[in-house]
Amino acid sequence: MIDEHRRYLRDRHRVSAYERALTEVVPTNGIVIDLGSGTGVLGMLAARAGAGRVYAIEETGMAGLARRIVHDNRLDDVIVGVRANSGRVSLPERADVVVCDQLGPFGVDGGILDVSRHARERFLKPSGTLVPHAVELSLALVEDASLHQRIRFWHEQSAGLNFSAAAEIAANSPSRVRLRSDRLLSSVERATALDLTRETKLPLRLSTVLRPSRDGVLHGIGGWFIAQLSPSVSMTNSPLDAHRIRRRQMFFPIHEGTDVREGEPVAVSMQILPEAGMYSWDVEIPGNRRFQHSTMQALLLTLDDVKRTDPGHRPERTPEASAHLTVLSLCDGRHTLREIECRVFETHRDLFGSPEEAAAFVARVLA
Repeated sequence: MIDEHRRYLRDRHRVSAYERALTEVVPTNGIVIDLGSGTGVLGMLAARAGAGRVYAIEETGMAGLARRIVHDNRLDDVIVGVRANSGRVSLPERADVVVCDQLGPFGVDGGILDVSRHARERFLKPSGTLVPHAVELSLALVEDASLHQRIRFWHEQSAGLNFSAAAEIAANSPSRVRLRSDRLLSSVERATALDLTRETKLPLRLSTVLRPSRDGVLHGIGGWFIAQLSPSVSMTNSPLDAHRIRRRQMFFPIHEGTDVREGEPVAVSMQILPEAGMYSWDVEIPGNRRFQHSTMQALLLTLDDVKRTDPGHRPERTPEASAHLTVLSLCDGRHTLREIECRVFETHRDLFGSPEEAAAFVARVLA
């Protein structure tokens, strides 16, 4: 986790974009909320931009480290650390600005829609500002045999054995990659623009026509985002932008490399359920060549998994679930942690070989 935050802070284009945007939108002595604050960098930039109070909300153990960082930067009198889930926390006041950075490689795949909804409904003043407040999703054709090798690999024998059953799953699995600009086979088209200050209708439906800029072999579709942070500041992970942030892009493969000609229309349509991580993409090339993909076809489900989703299925409590129930039933404000650990070990000796194993299990449940 700490290395992830190191990489974030080293991304000078990303940090600089947020710094410029917050300087532009934070009112003097205004209230700011930093959702998913991590090290607290965005909240501290807001404080430096003139905020009178910043609520830094972070669910993980990073909240403790962030408090030390805030103290070391002498911002204790401005920044209030709150360790909680942003979807459940209550604050004493609403904010002039809510800032967050839950942007994945394709923009919507990092939780930004859900976080923005929480910000609008629970934290932001009616006249407040959301950072970012809009996201555009862009698409382009990609010719990159090395990326397509991830599918072809499964058609080749390994150790003299046949693993081709996995090829269908690989062909329906988008991947986070670093696209090279010289591997783009077409110009870039904006597929959709999302206003984060309003409710977004789901599933997202994207549709565009991409035309190859040269003859080549199509291996898939590349996707990335442009986020509008403030009226004059945006940031992007576009492989064509010299000032792009260090976030990877998304690659949506097609089953097989297919020849395309310069200028011929390639129709691309997508449906996305961002919070579920579900995608479908349909690529149609002149000459009745069509590729239909869906992450539904990449789910690693057994027949038993499917049966358990049947509304008529009658679940039975497992021994481990019974141990969970024991822990939760003792969370009544009267039993100490030691008492809970002892009770779990005594009651479920068939599950735990030692008191230490039972204690570790209790810790996981309580977490």
